[in-house]
Amino acid sequence: MTALLGGWRLESWSLVYGDDRPPEYPMGADARGYILYTPGGQVSATIMRADSSACFAYAGRYEIADDIVFHSIELSTDPKLVGIRSSRHIHLDGNRLTLSGPDFAAATGRTQQIVWQRA
Repeated sequence: MTALLGGWRLESWSLVYGDDRPPEYPMGADARGYILYTPGGQVSATIMRADSSACFAYAGRYEIADDIVFHSIELSTDPKLVGIRSSRHIHLDGNRLTLSGPDFAAATGRTQQIVWQRA
């Protein structure tokens, strides 16, 4: 899916629960960030708090199958994520990309929803 290629600016990163709890924003509702997809199959994502007090980043390779992108994480600010393969459902709506899928931590009852705008 060549539509993912290039740079995307973060709109929001939320953790959504299956019950009535409100979503959580790991880096705040006003977080900033970018995700980059290269034609050679590399991905790099960086998200930081608006006040620059915390940052989450990872890089690695990606593959697409149907409407799912798989990120194979090779480098991360969170060492527990190195070596994992995450899956995110792809939803494209014009210049808006929504990636959603399981939380990195098992059995949390929540999913990640990351919304990006083409940069």
